[in-house]
Amino acid sequence: MILRFAAAVSAAALLLVPGPAEGAPRAPIPCSNAVYLTRDDTLLRLDGSGEDAEPTPVAEFDAPLDAVAYVPETHAFWALSGEHVIGFDQTGRVVKRTPKPPALIPTDPITAASGGTGAGAGSGDRWIVRTGREVVTYRMPALKEVARHTLTGPGADILLRPLIADWDISDGQLYTIVAGWLTRVDPHTGIATPVARPPGLPMTGTFGAVAIDPQGTLRALHDQTGRLYQVTLADPTTPVTTTTVGKAKAVRSDAASCPPGWDYGDAPAPYPTRRAADGPRHLITAGLSLGRTVTPETDAAKRDSDDALAEPAEATDDGALTVRVTVTNATAHKALLAAWHDLDGNGRFDERDLRTATVRPGTTPRTVTLTWPKTNKPVPATLRIRLYGGPTGYPPPTPEPTGPGGTGEVEDHPITVRPAKPRAAATDEPLDLRDLAGPPAAIPDPGAPPVPLPARERLRQPVASTAPNKPDRLPLTWSVFVGLLVPAASVAARAAAKRGSR
Repeated sequence: MILRFAAAVSAAALLLVPGPAEGAPRAPIPCSNAVYLTRDDTLLRLDGSGEDAEPTPVAEFDAPLDAVAYVPETHAFWALSGEHVIGFDQTGRVVKRTPKPPALIPTDPITAASGGTGAGAGSGDRWIVRTGREVVTYRMPALKEVARHTLTGPGADILLRPLIADWDISDGQLYTIVAGWLTRVDPHTGIATPVARPPGLPMTGTFGAVAIDPQGTLRALHDQTGRLYQVTLADPTTPVTTTTVGKAKAVRSDAASCPPGWDYGDAPAPYPTRRAADGPRHLITAGLSLGRTVTPETDAAKRDSDDALAEPAEATDDGALTVRVTVTNATAHKALLAAWHDLDGNGRFDERDLRTATVRPGTTPRTVTLTWPKTNKPVPATLRIRLYGGPTGYPPPTPEPTGPGGTGEVEDHPITVRPAKPRAAATDEPLDLRDLAGPPAAIPDPGAPPVPLPARERLRQPVASTAPNKPDRLPLTWSVFVGLLVPAASVAARAAAKRGSR
């Protein structure tokens, strides 16, 4: 199709883009939650939705691309390129090339002169292409025609007024914008129906590149101004928002979106994980993950490829926990890391279980450390980790352990309680008061004769004077203390003697 798409990509940048090499087959990588644009023969990825969003060059082809669409079951994009239909992956690597079928060769003079065919969209294993006044559906990768319908209905005249326009698919219906109208096309019948005129949408000009993101927002690039308009399909009567995408000259371009790809937790009951239980889930986006990888899932699975923790989560027997989380944030915005440690093992993630950290953008994975204090009830529990972020950053509300969380990833890890080091054993033996007083003093026998002192000891004895000395007396305080201590020691000694006789 013809599209005046203003993509600001310098020639120097394009020279650095690798060509779409063809070679031995390799394992397909699903495309999730991404919007790809084409500029003549160049494939670009659009990650941001802010002002002056710049697409990232991915690869160059040997001919301009048209009717570009991602067909999920083939894990590949399909497009018209010159006289061929080609299939390629997210890196621009061509996986198949086949001659263009006769139905996709334009016959009307205007379309033939422009070198374009029309719109393209993908669903399941189907590639749905508009060529002239018809909607043709192919089964891919065999490129087998399975349906053909003529465009009819109240929206057909509007749709066919400009011969070239793009569309994308959502909930089994094709959507496009023509002459200011959001128009729906049923691919099973070819019936076109005007839906609404979104406020703020230009009434003139064409929208050659249309893609619907996983949140249900239709992005349409206005050929004449290079403005990217965003329409909410759930309520197309709300005013549209716009952004600028580059300032380059008019070129032939197209757009394609990858289907929603979600990541779920895998904690056991009673923690909610499945979608029906409003379990935690995130839309996968490139460059944002816990660990280094993330795999799309249709719902929570018992086993997941969790790689955020280099070491198992182990809490001491008093409940203290420290974890080191590996985070990848190659987006242009900050991300939010949130983790819940079920401190009391009650099967719920409460507000006091939460720890958070900001993850700044960077090109390489980094490690973030989170800690929890000691608790009174250490039990084996679960650690839930969520990463919020993506092309527009993370939402400001407080993170929740359940429910959808925008783009990002979630992982659940079991917590193993690690026994603490053994302590010295305490003794239960009673205290012996006799040990405090020392060995008992010898009591003299009153009937025994006096023992004479040795000669040396007799010489040391003092000689009595004519005036006898006054006896030494203790101070009053010590007298009281000794008076109390002697009876107490006697009572303790008697008690000990009785215990010994038992």
